Amino acid sequence: MKAKKRYRISIEDESRLRQVASVSVSPTMLWACGIASILLLIAITGSIIMATPIRTLMPGYLKKGERTEAKEGLLRIDSIRDAYRVNSLYINNILKVLDTDRTPTDSLLTETTPNELPPDSLLPASPKEIEFISQMKDREQYNVSILAPLAADQLRIYPVASSATVAEQSQNALKPRILTPKNSPICAAADGRVIAIENPAPEGGRAIVMQHDNGFVSRYSHLGTPTISPGAHVDGGSVISHGATGGATGAGYFYMEMWYDGNSVEPAKILNLKD
Repeated sequence: MKAKKRYRISIEDESRLRQVASVSVSPTMLWACGIASILLLIAITGSIIMATPIRTLMPGYLKKGERTEAKEGLLRIDSIRDAYRVNSLYINNILKVLDTDRTPTDSLLTETTPNELPPDSLLPASPKEIEFISQMKDREQYNVSILAPLAADQLRIYPVASSATVAEQSQNALKPRILTPKNSPICAAADGRVIAIENPAPEGGRAIVMQHDNGFVSRYSHLGTPTISPGAHVDGGSVISHGATGGATGAGYFYMEMWYDGNSVEPAKILNLKD
């Protein structure tokens, strides 16, 4: 039987002619120890690089200041790209206007029309969905009818017009017709901020939408010339329109809507208007 090859590592004290230490290893064990030593050395080196500032010397590593400058540079590039796009559109429009040989066309025809939704995305609600929506509306209607007047008590409500009354047929409507003397100024019902002015409004005339405290939003429609502008803060009772556009001789009217936390409420109950 052939003997296995082994390596012996010895440490000898030549001055005293004696052997201090001796280790006998096989070639396999010697290779395993060498590989383990290399892996350990790599792990120790990697840990030192990751845990110390030495990593900043590695190729491709950005320092903190350089990283910040790189981000700011990318943001500036995006801003320049947007400015270039806007300026290009402006220049193209100017060139089109100055081009005497162009064929006059309606600019609305050049607008891109949105693609219609596929029929399967417009499926009607199922019976269970309709029943659920009906139940939620009934429950929310109860919550709004109770909570809205309580929240309105914390607002200071002002008259919306001189001698204003609600038309009898719209006493409990979500968009009642409010009767006023002819050319009577229309006022803000409470302190708030103007968030939109519709000119013209679908009902005719102008419409003003205001955001109030405690989650209330009001909309006045069928108005005359507004006296305020979008974004303006308006005190309650301040004039927002020179009269209403509706009504016969000697009388006028406008419409009013109110929402509380996104739910429609009856303005007559909030404003304490009576016929």
